[in-house]
Amino acid sequence: MRILLTLIAFGMIAAPALLMLAREDLPSGRRIGRALAIFLAPAVALGFIHGVPELDGRALNNPNAWTMLRLVLTALALILPWCLYVWFTARR
Repeated sequence: MRILLTLIAFGMIAAPALLMLAREDLPSGRRIGRALAIFLAPAVALGFIHGVPELDGRALNNPNAWTMLRLVLTALALILPWCLYVWFTARR
């Protein structure tokens, strides 16, 4: 079950990055840069979660509030690639 959840999470992160790479209306350098930004954004967000002691589950004050914030930030980290993909592909 853990492997299945990991594959689903990886697919949620990799799919918008691959869709950005597949676009043909941008130069290749810009496509690669945007795809890397999309792919690495959740790693930065999750690194932030694990870097702050209170968000890493070691909160001494208000542990329920910190746990809720950690859950919200984790969910946002999984949604962030799709938000970036929509933002990068929007017509200006």
